[in-house]
Amino acid sequence: PSFGGFSTTSAEQRAMSDRLAEVRRGLEAPVGHGNAGLASNFVDLAHVKVKPGGVLALVLPITWLQGASWQAMRDLLACHYHDIVVVTVAAPRDTDRAFSADTGMAETLLIATKNGAEAASGGAAPSRNTLFVNLFRCPRSAMEASEVANLIAALPPAPTGRLRLGEQRVGTYIRAGLEDGGCATLRESALAETMMGLCDGVLGVPRYRERDALPIATLATLGLRGPVDRDVGTVGASKEGEPPFRAPFKIVPAKGVPRYPVLWAHSAERERRLVVAPDTEGLVRPGCEERALAIWRSAATLHFTLDFTISSQSLTACVTPGPCLGGRAWPGFQPHSEAWTHALVLWANTTLGLMAFWWHGSRQQQGRAITTISSLPQLPVLDASALTAQQLECAAVLFERFKGELFLPANEAYRDETRKALDRAVLVELLGLPDAVLSPLDNLRLQWCAEPSVHGGKETAPDGRSGMSARFESLSAVEHCKRAAA
Repeated sequence: PSFGGFSTTSAEQRAMSDRLAEVRRGLEAPVGHGNAGLASNFVDLAHVKVKPGGVLALVLPITWLQGASWQAMRDLLACHYHDIVVVTVAAPRDTDRAFSADTGMAETLLIATKNGAEAASGGAAPSRNTLFVNLFRCPRSAMEASEVANLIAALPPAPTGRLRLGEQRVGTYIRAGLEDGGCATLRESALAETMMGLCDGVLGVPRYRERDALPIATLATLGLRGPVDRDVGTVGASKEGEPPFRAPFKIVPAKGVPRYPVLWAHSAERERRLVVAPDTEGLVRPGCEERALAIWRSAATLHFTLDFTISSQSLTACVTPGPCLGGRAWPGFQPHSEAWTHALVLWANTTLGLMAFWWHGSRQQQGRAITTISSLPQLPVLDASALTAQQLECAAVLFERFKGELFLPANEAYRDETRKALDRAVLVELLGLPDAVLSPLDNLRLQWCAEPSVHGGKETAPDGRSGMSARFESLSAVEHCKRAAA
């Protein structure tokens, strides 16, 4: 498909694809990956052509920063390049985040210097000095672009700061490790500092003097994620195929009491509370009974999302009333101890839990954070294994308190009283942090919701006056009345 342009025939597409595979086999550590697209192959081409001491400069899709299929490229940069600069545009609309004139997707400008001959063999230590520059808009002229470039070239060694042209603020910068791809497209650099600290198990919030320790771990250390949806089932007759089937189930709307319940797809309005009912069921295909039973062993009550539309969806994790299979949007997760389930689902839906998913996910589209099932185990979460029996009991009590509560979309966390109450319950009641952290967290919550990558340009974004416009205050009041009535 990559060679399908310019009216090429199937034979020509196949010939070029075969030639690319041949070239790729001749590389020592190829970056090119089919899921990443041809852009990754151009990185291979550039790496071969650039001499030691030469400069690599590429315009690339923003997915290279965090996408799983781009990991080889990040490894290549870390081992063979230094003075890495990543420039992105933190604008509300996706079309405004491109550097290419004919591209409607978010892009990055990558500049990096190849290591000298003595380090060209790959013996260099990985670089941890990447400069992330986030412009508020793409320069509108060559002169403006030149002035911005001069600003970047003359930046002080401070870890974070702002870019100014005269009295006008034009962007921010953050110095971090190449693995901290979440630093891209940020308007507020304080968010990066908080998230990098959180991933290291430290809660550091602006306006808060303390740096409290938090038990943070990756999902991979706490349990097992479910199978990829293609191994579970398919939806629709067009995807049936012929035996032997890859997936043992045909996914159909649930009727009655399903034998094999499935939580397959997203529906924002039915996912406003922590408990979400299965939406479909799996019908066993002929001859697939044994494989169906094997897949059912992955059934879970705890589920994490993959495609998180921050501007409309409320949850990054949910629980189902009973064990069910996970699907395309909600793979299941089996913690090593069932007692950890309540703590994990509560944490995942706090403001910090939402931010952790946003930080970890790929943000190629505004208002969305996308992760893959293969990268989901690396999601930073509350380390439930470090909680005491008393804390786990407290988590169970808190879950009962919040399981019926209605949450607003994640990008409206700044005005969601339920979310704020959950934050207080988890941080203060469960983890024992002081009340003093709550006021600074209010400001952090507002800063996060003001990010274009969070609100996606929706009018529910907080404004610059007081955190919400009069119209939003009115909508919030209506929402509170609805909750009271319920």
